[in-house]
Amino acid sequence: GGTFNPIHIGHIIAAQEVLTKKNLDHIIFIPTKNPPHKNFKELASPHDRYEMVRLAIKDNPNFMISDIEFKRDGNSYTYDTLIQLKEFMKDTKFHLILGFDALKYTDMWKNHEEVFKMASFIVVNRANSDSEMAEEIEAKKLKYNARISVVKIPDINISSTEIRNRVCNGESIKYLVPYEVEKYILSHGLYRGEGLERL
Repeated sequence: GGTFNPIHIGHIIAAQEVLTKKNLDHIIFIPTKNPPHKNFKELASPHDRYEMVRLAIKDNPNFMISDIEFKRDGNSYTYDTLIQLKEFMKDTKFHLILGFDALKYTDMWKNHEEVFKMASFIVVNRANSDSEMAEEIEAKKLKYNARISVVKIPDINISSTEIRNRVCNGESIKYLVPYEVEKYILSHGLYRGEGLERL
């Protein structure tokens, strides 16, 4: 799951690297409806974020999208999503793909101990210190018996924050997001507000 506010080529490249290097069948993109750690006022609507992800991945048969979190009330938690996924995908092994920064804060997740039991973690690594990452992963393994692996991905320094700010400032986002996503953002007037740098 992720905010994907908006999805960009860094997300797509990371997903493809994980798919290939871990020999996975599919990757499911799950846009969050109400992320507990984000400022709702600065998010594009759930519908817009869903549509941008759909457009970004529609040509890859190994990429899927789910609106599972849109159908729940309240905040969107990984634990609740995994519970639901396991109900209708009983024989599926689940892996959570996340960055190193997110891994460091998993202790703050809802029912995080259960999440570590329900899925393995794949950490995508660009330019982080290998020693720092190894230390953090070892600590998680010792504390939670967590299953964590690392996939190195190209160091593409793009963030959703940068893209939103560029749109807000009238700057080009060509090649930072898939073409269909760029068209969607511009035609729907997304990210034109103030204060976008805070998210």
